Amino acid sequence: MCIHRKALAVTVVAALLPVCLAASSVDSAATSIGAGGPRAKPTAIVSLGDSFISGEGGRWQGNVDMAYSQTDSMFGTDRATVCDSGGCRKDPNRVYVDGSYLDPTTGKENGCHRSDVAEIIESNISVDRKFNLACSGAVTGNILPAAAGGTSFKGEWPQADQLRDLARTYDIKLVQISISGNDLGFSDIIRSCITRFLSNPVGQYCWKVYDWDLKEKLKREVPDKVKNVIDQVRRVMRETGHPEGSYALAMQSYPSPVPLSSSYRYSQGVSFSSSRYSPGGCPFYNEDTNWARMDVVKGIADMLEGVAAEKNVHYLDLQWAFDGHEVCAKGVRHARAGDTPASPIPSRDAEWMRFLSAGISHAQGQVEESFHPNSYGQKVLGKCLKDFYDLTSPTGRRIEYTCLNSRGQGVEGMHLKPLSRS
Repeated sequence: MCIHRKALAVTVVAALLPVCLAASSVDSAATSIGAGGPRAKPTAIVSLGDSFISGEGGRWQGNVDMAYSQTDSMFGTDRATVCDSGGCRKDPNRVYVDGSYLDPTTGKENGCHRSDVAEIIESNISVDRKFNLACSGAVTGNILPAAAGGTSFKGEWPQADQLRDLARTYDIKLVQISISGNDLGFSDIIRSCITRFLSNPVGQYCWKVYDWDLKEKLKREVPDKVKNVIDQVRRVMRETGHPEGSYALAMQSYPSPVPLSSSYRYSQGVSFSSSRYSPGGCPFYNEDTNWARMDVVKGIADMLEGVAAEKNVHYLDLQWAFDGHEVCAKGVRHARAGDTPASPIPSRDAEWMRFLSAGISHAQGQVEESFHPNSYGQKVLGKCLKDFYDLTSPTGRRIEYTCLNSRGQGVEGMHLKPLSRS
């Protein structure tokens, strides 16, 4: 999911330019099994989907309320800072790798944003290669193969067609999918909630505008789109010599970017004078934030869990993974003087979501990064994925787990719990 610069509006750019694989270059050499023996394909894992798994937001190591600087690390939060004998500068391409920083169809800073700490990369799963095909702003139609109606996006082939190319060369062990948020217009909802808080009279809540439409889409439209993605991914894998049972196929939900209103460390206040706008970077009404947390994030998770059960794929629930580390949550803080790139704010003390990167107080980096997992959040998700994958058995029964954190701990405190359907 992504929030775009112009009035925080969402602009989906569907490109028709064929390009090569978006992930790292493919190794053509196979792995030998013993001297003179048969040659096995190298192993790989792959992520498909949108910005929550592509790694958007990974440039940032926590949040800090200060004016953007082209030559300063901003108390160690900006991982794009490069320093040498000539001074310091910013190079987002060192974070958003493989040419994913810019959109090649527009030249603007709203590309696929595949970060060097994306979930699949941070998973520490023991395979030969890890491929991140996900792209910021992608919808279900950008995953489907072209033969099934899929569309190119930001200068790249549909993700399933990229997967097909990889699956011909690699023994794929896991395909992890994060999708549906953009089909539901989640970014439009977030934008509206922020705009109404800052610019509209008090009481003009965004939930009153979006609640009915969102719930209708969750019931009648989006589930079928996600099911089609699963069917088509399975078809691609089957046609490239990966029958069901030879690899793990999993869906995941989304972590909440904001806490419940009772867990904010800033009072609601009013408009631009509210501390939720600055220093917080979380300008939401209490009613809207509670709706976003308990209706939107939970509603998406419930929908995805149901689809995963019906299609018999593994399911990883992430909706509470950042509990206590959301933007503006009590018990955590912004970076401060003394925090540096070499000794940054500890993950146990930091917010794991990027705050609102827009406006006079928070014009840092790209607006699209707002309310996406930052580098700590992506490391958290990587640990969740590693532990989850270790529990999967491609030839065994389907599993579903929720990933939770331990209060007072950082990335190391993440753990899984069987998901209860009660």
